[in-house]
Amino acid sequence: MPHFPTLRRLIYCFAAVAVSAASLAAQAPVPSAVPIPMRDEGHHHLVFENSYVHVFLVEIPAHETTLLHHHDLPYISVPPGSEYAVPSPPRVAGAPSAPYIPRVGYSPGNFSHAVTNSSGAPLRNVAIELVRPQGVVRDRCAAILPNQPAEACEDSSLTAVKPSKHTPLLETDEILVESWELGPGATVTLTNDRLDLLVGGLTDVTITGPPGIDSAHAIRGGLLWVPAGSNAAFKASPDRGGHFIAITFKDSAPASR
Repeated sequence: MPHFPTLRRLIYCFAAVAVSAASLAAQAPVPSAVPIPMRDEGHHHLVFENSYVHVFLVEIPAHETTLLHHHDLPYISVPPGSEYAVPSPPRVAGAPSAPYIPRVGYSPGNFSHAVTNSSGAPLRNVAIELVRPQGVVRDRCAAILPNQPAEACEDSSLTAVKPSKHTPLLETDEILVESWELGPGATVTLTNDRLDLLVGGLTDVTITGPPGIDSAHAIRGGLLWVPAGSNAAFKASPDRGGHFIAITFKDSAPASR
């Protein structure tokens, strides 16, 4: 089975550049200032919460700086989808497609910072606070954590025979974070549907499922909570394909079959 370390390096470099150049362009806490809780900082908008997560859509206008704020909990950062996503260009039949490189980060929390958006465009991100202790944290097929090598994972292209693929990115004792990529018009149901999921970064993907588990109920920023056993279907744009991030909660109650 061939390995592709170049893709893992691309994932790491993309995430590192995105974080350093945009979201963490100038973290400059003021020593004399007292940090406020993240949920009280005006650029962090709480869009969803339950016993597993607090989800914040972060929006920082161009050349603006947040107040000094404190992150109590560990959190996953994912790019926003929905109306904030940059649509992929239409795919030409038979032409190779560029790999989907998700911008996903992890922080153990318990720190304070202020963030400056030094670019000329709004900075948007989704911060998913993890309410429960995470235990051991480890990279899977992406180099997300510092000083920890990622697994050697196969990189396969989408084909007519295999129109979708999912790649584990990061895992803790409590969650599994995976990226999903779908070819044009492809439809999938998630393999770990027996546990609760939070789907984020929905881009060029339509969801159908039971009442309330569909695209019309997606949370601001391109997110959707999918309870265990929902059997929701994810269908990609017919000309662009699509992608999203799925976070599985291992200690949620398994759905009965």
